[in-house]
Amino acid sequence: MPFNPIGRLFGLAAALLLAPAALAQEAAQEVDAPAPPGQVLVLGSFHFTGGGSDLINPQVDDFLSAHRQAEIADVLDRLEAFAPTRIAVELLPAHEGGFNARYQAFRDGTFDLGVNERQQIGMRLAARLGHDRLYAVDSPGGMDFDAMMGAATQAGQVALMASWERYIAGVQAEMAARARLDHTILERLVAENSQPTRDMHDLYLLLAQTGDAGHPAGAREMTRWWGRNLEIFANIARLAEPGERVLVIYGSGHKALLDEFVDGAPNLVWVDALDYLDGYPDDAAD
Repeated sequence: MPFNPIGRLFGLAAALLLAPAALAQEAAQEVDAPAPPGQVLVLGSFHFTGGGSDLINPQVDDFLSAHRQAEIADVLDRLEAFAPTRIAVELLPAHEGGFNARYQAFRDGTFDLGVNERQQIGMRLAARLGHDRLYAVDSPGGMDFDAMMGAATQAGQVALMASWERYIAGVQAEMAARARLDHTILERLVAENSQPTRDMHDLYLLLAQTGDAGHPAGAREMTRWWGRNLEIFANIARLAEPGERVLVIYGSGHKALLDEFVDGAPNLVWVDALDYLDGYPDDAAD
């Protein structure tokens, strides 16, 4: 084919004219591209203070001691790798203002942290990351165990109560073994976020069976429990806007349901806490 200099010049001019338009279109697509779905990591925790009002309350050590503070720092190193943009804690929203006032005082050096996971993990990590605040996402609720046990007795559920006693005894033994003082805080948190801990949530399905059709005390109390956790989930989900990475620090008894709700939500991405606790960062360096 003969060389056509005029045609080549027109082709080059057209390419030069179209290039800025193509670049502008690509830039517009980048600007208009939706942010990725919000990610949620639920860190199931034992209560550093020992609890006191839960069904099972673990033994605890002095977490302000030097070696325990170093262990907490190790946990923070691992959670920092998740790069949370928001941190939510087990606290009623009515107390969020006072909690954040203490957080600001901690950042200013005028407040000493107490012994609870909201402060030792939540506040310390938020300060590391330069967050302006933390978020309270709890919902009020409780269980009337006396009502459930009374309904089971009245309904003559001897076999069910025997199953309950065997199951809860096994759970208590497991929790006591985890709480041995020679275990590190990281080891305990790995256990609290493991599948066996999620499986322990099955005990609530034993309680749900207490009573009878005329007085289903267990099912009604468990409706309250599931409902409370659904409200907590909704509070978390509202924080997990597109592009956000939300770390939730909560009692491990809630983890099974919160994980299930987050994982099932079509607009959220569930993140496994063990991806950051178990094997990171020490194993990554090997």
